[in-house]
Amino acid sequence: MELSLDDFADWLLRHASEQVGQRGRCFDHPLARWLSERSGRLIGVDSAAGSYGPALESPRRWQPLPRWAVRFAAWAECPHFEILSGEQAFTLLVQSL
Repeated sequence: MELSLDDFADWLLRHASEQVGQRGRCFDHPLARWLSERSGRLIGVDSAAGSYGPALESPRRWQPLPRWAVRFAAWAECPHFEILSGEQAFTLLVQSL
């Protein structure tokens, strides 16, 4: 699956006033929600490893995230699971570039 920065940014803007995920949550991360919506199955994001993949697959077999997504995932990390709107996530995305 191709992970396009433009497609992700567009998705965030389309959901600007909606909750798009939580910081620090593997399967509720904004990138994970976007990928899950695109693929039709539950996708997780491991920001520490810089990878993503299906929930039922071993994380050792997950695919690497592109550089922009690794940076965004790192910026979106937070130890207290803060809920993000599309607008907030878009702001983090811009800051991470």
